Amino acid sequence: MKVYLIFLMILPLFSFGQADKIDSVIESRINYASENPVLNILIQIDNSDKSKSYNNGVGKKDKDSSLVSGREQFKIASSTKLIVSTIILQLIEEGKINLDDKASKYLKDIDFLDFENFHIYNKTKFANKITIQQLLTHRTGLADIFTDKEEEFFSLLLQNPNKQYSPKSIVELYFEYNLNKLSHFEPNTGWYYSDMNFVLIGLIIEQIDQTSLAESIRNRILKPLEMKETYFEFYEKPIQKNNLINQYVGNLNFTEMNTSFDWSGGGLVSTNNDLIIFIKSLFNLKLINKQSLNTMIDVKFSKENENRYGLGIYESIYNGKTYFGHYGFYGTYIGYCPETKTAISYSISQATPNFNTYNLINEIVKLAE
Repeated sequence: MKVYLIFLMILPLFSFGQADKIDSVIESRINYASENPVLNILIQIDNSDKSKSYNNGVGKKDKDSSLVSGREQFKIASSTKLIVSTIILQLIEEGKINLDDKASKYLKDIDFLDFENFHIYNKTKFANKITIQQLLTHRTGLADIFTDKEEEFFSLLLQNPNKQYSPKSIVELYFEYNLNKLSHFEPNTGWYYSDMNFVLIGLIIEQIDQTSLAESIRNRILKPLEMKETYFEFYEKPIQKNNLINQYVGNLNFTEMNTSFDWSGGGLVSTNNDLIIFIKSLFNLKLINKQSLNTMIDVKFSKENENRYGLGIYESIYNGKTYFGHYGFYGTYIGYCPETKTAISYSISQATPNFNTYNLINEIVKLAE
């Protein structure tokens, strides 16, 4: 009995000791002065063994502001795709759509889309062959504004950093850059990550739900899960104003810019705690059923040096364990390990840090497990 009581007394100290080690590892990556500043890192790890859970923030909201607590909001960028994909699976369960449906079934009547000419490869039109599944898995071959025209887009953004985009203006920019004629391959013959896949997915959701994508996300995900710190930035009013951290691309503070161009591919603002609620609910079958979840995480090859990809979800390995989730542009991630029932959410606050983000998180996961 004495040994058991001693163990109970030591356990919290062991957990605090782990937390101190994790804090120290994170602090070593904070850098306020470089050309790629990392002002703060927010991490939450929710393990089924609660004594190994961790939730903290290290650094400052900005160079001259107060210390972060870990409860701040941040742009989750492409992690939004995981939530948008979940809605498609809900629509499938409701009998309103199928994975093998042609996207044209839902998009052909949107005038500004000119869907028939959306995908041209070797002077041949392939848009009408694109399926819902190919959009979710990035197997359409569609070009991408942010990668295929990166220099042109960033130049445009810096010229007018406060411009409010819409789905229509995003599509217009796609055609202005002639990206419809720069498709990378015929549908379902390769893998190429393009936000335009999820622009189309967002439009499909709006067509089926007959409401804005922001409302669909709120009605289907945020309200049922009581994710009270999450909102669709620039398409909804901010929640908890002045709680948003500064996130950088190099030395550019993207929090000061209008990033409405991200829309369905990456437009949500959230917190680690809200994202943990979401990912645990997803894997605990509170949002979709077991069959849908298995379909979602049925990951396939992507390309060399890229993790395998399912329906809007990546497979990643941390500390030898398999996690399913999604990464975001500004150094964000939300994921879940079914084996250990561990959920992870983090924000590095820098798209191009001077260190390997994967190695950092892998080291932290080892300390936390």
